[in-house]
Amino acid sequence: MIPGASVEASEQMSSRNRKSWGKWYLFLVFLMLYTWAYLFLGSILVIEKNASRLGNAQSGHIESVYQSVASSDAPGASDEAIANRVTQLLPHYTDGIVQPLWPWLMSPFASLPPDELFLRGKWVNLVLSCTLMILLGMVAAKAFSFTGSAAIILMGGFGVILERSAFFSPDAVYYLLVVLTWLCGLTLIRQNRLWIYAVFGVFLGLTYLVRPPVWPLVTAFLLVSFVRSIFEARRSRKSGESESGWVNSNQLVGFAMLITAFLIVAGPRLSFANERFGNPWHSYQNYFVWMDSGAEASRFQQTYSNSEALETLTFFTRPGIVNYVRENGFASLASRASDGAVEQLKSSVLGRSGWILFYGFFVFFVVAVIHRLAMRHQDEEVWRVRGASARWMLLFILFMTGLTLAYTGIGNAVIPGNSMTTALFIPLLLTFIWIAERYRRQLQRSHYATLVNRVYCGLMIFPIIWISIRIFQAVQVPVA
Repeated sequence: MIPGASVEASEQMSSRNRKSWGKWYLFLVFLMLYTWAYLFLGSILVIEKNASRLGNAQSGHIESVYQSVASSDAPGASDEAIANRVTQLLPHYTDGIVQPLWPWLMSPFASLPPDELFLRGKWVNLVLSCTLMILLGMVAAKAFSFTGSAAIILMGGFGVILERSAFFSPDAVYYLLVVLTWLCGLTLIRQNRLWIYAVFGVFLGLTYLVRPPVWPLVTAFLLVSFVRSIFEARRSRKSGESESGWVNSNQLVGFAMLITAFLIVAGPRLSFANERFGNPWHSYQNYFVWMDSGAEASRFQQTYSNSEALETLTFFTRPGIVNYVRENGFASLASRASDGAVEQLKSSVLGRSGWILFYGFFVFFVVAVIHRLAMRHQDEEVWRVRGASARWMLLFILFMTGLTLAYTGIGNAVIPGNSMTTALFIPLLLTFIWIAERYRRQLQRSHYATLVNRVYCGLMIFPIIWISIRIFQAVQVPVA
């Protein structure tokens, strides 16, 4: 070995490490400024915009906090079976509308009167959502470029999370849980390692404890997993090769781990719902989506408020897809879903901040074009090692988006501003940025590296500057 070459290589490595640490310092400074602006603007929303707990869904969440504590402290609880005592300690109470995770998180403050609990809950929600966004930003910075991570934090945090972080509701936490659950599902679509199935099950259970309709995400995951399993089986038979990271034999064990992890997290809630409503999966929202007005939904809830009343519903009288199609036909179902989905898009952040999603897709498209151009001019041996999971990632988000919009569209008459629609914003944005980042990294070994790095960095800097200017203006004139 040549001594001079060894010294030179060591100096280059040291220089790259210093640059890397320098970027991390700058990113941490950015996170500090972001945190200050987020808490500053959020505090204004807490104090000025959301000042009353009456006449909205927040009052129901406050009441559920007291009911949740009362359920856990029921007389004789300590004399019951160990399984029942564990159920009472974990998130379990639901009235069929409000789900148990948020009331359980707020239960330490249940000794406060309603007005003080309302104020305390808003501050907890603001700090909790900010903390989760910072953690998500740190993870994104590890997986993506720093400019991409900063853009995601600004577009997601200030575009979606902030406006719901000042309310006594689980919406902000729900949006972030959907992102984490979706990230696990998307990771499994790419590389189905067994331990990720368990993590996926945990986050799926937590998301279910906030908003029960998680079936669009689960269905999309199962569909894409099934399609990819068939594709990989046929590929293996033809060429004897399989795409890196995907093992068909992991599916069965993985699904068992997923279901087990989900039941451990959501089991107490399922047990409580089965005892109170006669159905472990009971949620009034499953019935409300098939009704034509809020008044009809309210009457239904009052009429069928317990397991005895719900048991009187027959297969032909229970609100659901079978009964709706039988009475109205498939054409009416399709029309209701499509028309409602359009209204959901207009009323949600997907409509108000739709330019951000279009911009994210534009970034993905530009980088994908450069990637495709590079593939055509590279030797086949160079590109044989590249990942080919982008199509599965896009298929997963396509199924998830379509199923969610169809479901929320059907229920638009009763739930016009469904949080499930808004929860799609960050997953859609992250999908586009994630694939763009993967393509950019694959091009680092080609002579297109400089081009794609400059183009991608420029495209990411634009929303960073634009949103930073908007934040600066908002801080200068702090009006809710």
